[in-house]
Amino acid sequence: MSRRQFEATLLLAALSLGCVAPACSGGGCGKSEPKPAPTTVEASGTVHGLTAEQGKQVLLKVGDTTITAAQFAERLSELSPYLRARYNSPERRREFLDNMVRFELLALAAREKGLDKAPEVERTRKEVMVQKLMENLFEDNGIKPAEVTEAEIQAYYDANGDEFSKPAQVRASHILIKNRATAERVMKEVLRTAGEPSADHNASSTEKFRILAREHNQDPATKERFGDLRFFSRPERKGPADADVPDAVRLAAFGIEAIGGVHPELVQSEQGFHIIKLTGKRAALVRTLDEARRLIQNRMWRERREQAIEKFIAELRSKASVEEHLENLAQVKIEVSEDDDHGPPGSGNEGSEQADPASAGSEPGAAAASKGPDPTSPQAVEQP
Repeated sequence: MSRRQFEATLLLAALSLGCVAPACSGGGCGKSEPKPAPTTVEASGTVHGLTAEQGKQVLLKVGDTTITAAQFAERLSELSPYLRARYNSPERRREFLDNMVRFELLALAAREKGLDKAPEVERTRKEVMVQKLMENLFEDNGIKPAEVTEAEIQAYYDANGDEFSKPAQVRASHILIKNRATAERVMKEVLRTAGEPSADHNASSTEKFRILAREHNQDPATKERFGDLRFFSRPERKGPADADVPDAVRLAAFGIEAIGGVHPELVQSEQGFHIIKLTGKRAALVRTLDEARRLIQNRMWRERREQAIEKFIAELRSKASVEEHLENLAQVKIEVSEDDDHGPPGSGNEGSEQADPASAGSEPGAAAASKGPDPTSPQAVEQP
């Protein structure tokens, strides 16, 4: 990294931290802080204990930047409750003010070097502007969850019953063998191991099954995971997301009572002969309308907000001059590290899981609760 890039990065960090920067010396950085509540006028007519006149008094001036008592109080109020308590004494507030001076001095020095025009800083400024625009249009003045009517919630619940009624499922492992004689021999070995007493019978039986699956399983789809078929439903309740498991295997697995148990006979399907071991169970789940109401409301609110965003962007695009040269895309070369731990979709290495939009934690403004990027983020409307 060149010296100029380093200096631009320093200013970028300063501008992105903004009023949070003074709190960093107290160990408050590195954690996501809750969004502060809107400033409210107290019963006495004051804000943060300051009258209108007191709020206008200059508390700090660095170069061309002036910070009033009201602005200082507002910055303190934007901190988390824990940090606000830390700066509750005059001495601590002086420390906060000193850090604001440090921050403004660094920003001033960066501007004097022309770093406020650096591409990284311009991009950050643009991203913040876009974020503020999206918040203003689609959070502060957009559709609210309460605008989703009870009739709409009922209609959604009736039309999507499968989302709120999950059948019982089991998880099983199998050893698929094409030849009956070989399958019978391996079956005897599995049953013999299952019947052997040991200090940790389940662990011993499972390990032996894994060894036999690795040696004999002829199912290419499950061989690398020791025959694991994952969770599946009964034949009459299987859905599009169910694992691809023959009906005969499904029935046999549901017939095993205890987890760790083995079906006592070979199970034949079009693929061959299966030796089946039960490894897990899931009880059926049925959500009533009352239990699902909030989930449905938030999902419908998110869908409408995303539709409004797409409509808004389409209108902007129709009015703007957008010139694309897609033929040049092929010239772009991106290096991919061999150590990258993000695999293709479904590989299990995609990083953190996406939460179900209908999960109990779904709340307006919670980006983690929606699939894909948060529509209020700059990344949702600006191409990299």
